[in-house]
Amino acid sequence: MTALQKARETEPNSIQYRGRKTSRAGSEQRRRAILEASLRIVVSDGVRAIRHRSVAKEADVPLAATTYYFKDIQELISDTFMLYAEKAQSIVNVFARKMYEPLENADGKKLAELTTGPKLVEVIVDQLLAYVLEKTTHNREMAVADQAFRYEALLNENLRGLADQHAKAMEQKLIEFLNLVHSSHPKEDAQILVSTLRRVEYEALLVPVEDINQQAQRDLLERQVSLILKIDVPKED
Repeated sequence: MTALQKARETEPNSIQYRGRKTSRAGSEQRRRAILEASLRIVVSDGVRAIRHRSVAKEADVPLAATTYYFKDIQELISDTFMLYAEKAQSIVNVFARKMYEPLENADGKKLAELTTGPKLVEVIVDQLLAYVLEKTTHNREMAVADQAFRYEALLNENLRGLADQHAKAMEQKLIEFLNLVHSSHPKEDAQILVSTLRRVEYEALLVPVEDINQQAQRDLLERQVSLILKIDVPKED
């Protein structure tokens, strides 16, 4: 297995839920429905709006069902975050696979071009921009949930460790890729890119989808990536 294949196939640890475990399919479906309802409440009203009664109403289940599967509100919030993290991880995994595709489909001279010059910046920026647009247009509710959970982690000690673990998923994918393209500081560079992505995502959420300025996003990401990799990207007149 090549270094490229190995990095691409690296997956993070599986998501670990904390609520009552179920063995029957029907019970698991109800538990999942409760968590899906709770996540919808996070998107519409924030994490602090999660209450057993409101979640039961949104999920259209008896109140006793929420207290059966989740012993308290903190456990319900934690598992709602886990559901969000599970969904978000699938988006990150798609992003990572697409990031490697241009390199996997190239060989010889083409591969050297893609990993050393302005083309490398273009490859990275194209995928970062596609990732941001996927989150803020097609998966906008997920992006809103991300903002809500990150804010709640500032106030809720129980979420801090979970939020930190979740944040490492995207960072690790970028570290692996930046290692392959010979970044001098892959960990720090990955952290810079994650911070830039968060800013771009937040600004995109502040405006209607049709008003998202994709060119401004591209310019910012291109500048950041070119600085990180020390590659000068000539501007078109």
